[in-house]
Amino acid sequence: MLQLKNISVSYGPIEAVTDASINVEQGQVVAIVGANGAGKTTLLKAIAGLMQPRSGEILFEGQAITASPAHRRVQYGIALSPEGRQVFPDQSIRDNLELGAYARRLTSAQLTDALEEQYRLFPRLRERQNQMSVTLSGGEQQMLAIARALMGAPRLLLLDEPSLGLAPLIIKEIFAIIRDLRSRGITILLVEQMANLALRLADRAYVLDSGRITMSGTGAELLAHPEIRKAYLGNAH
Repeated sequence: MLQLKNISVSYGPIEAVTDASINVEQGQVVAIVGANGAGKTTLLKAIAGLMQPRSGEILFEGQAITASPAHRRVQYGIALSPEGRQVFPDQSIRDNLELGAYARRLTSAQLTDALEEQYRLFPRLRERQNQMSVTLSGGEQQMLAIARALMGAPRLLLLDEPSLGLAPLIIKEIFAIIRDLRSRGITILLVEQMANLALRLADRAYVLDSGRITMSGTGAELLAHPEIRKAYLGNAH
């Protein structure tokens, strides 16, 4: 579904991602793990069209999209749930969700159905749909950010640090939602600081270190790798 060929991305003279190549097959959960500052968010921004690669190629379902603007990529079926949630704070939950569906140009009836689908997946959002987003807890804002991305009916969902700043019980709930999304056939590219959870969930995973892909394999293979356990799980054995 998604293929990155030798992507390099820079912030001015500073190269954040260097010569990265990644494959994401349809229906998979693919994880990208790495330390803070490794370039994980930059890579997702390049896929979403928020940053232009300095070199390399991005293919989505066989089509080159490297030069396509972000709104076109949403129309192609790529949606980003960004790091730090980034909900619209002075808008209600419902308003945030409706904005997520903007590119689809839905009829009123279709929009109602799309909202209902998210409310079934996230019952807490239904209860609070008229609340301003700024009043939500961190976990509720994360649910809203994911639901807003899903309102675009993506075939590929980019999740950037969905556990960031959340309590353990809420993290467990978020990962249960991600597993549910995979069961619904949504392909997911997951950037996650909690490598243990990400690798247990992932069909395939990549390690990004200082902007470079240094290792890849199934989630189980990387979870069992001594170097990965030592670097990211705090246990060499």
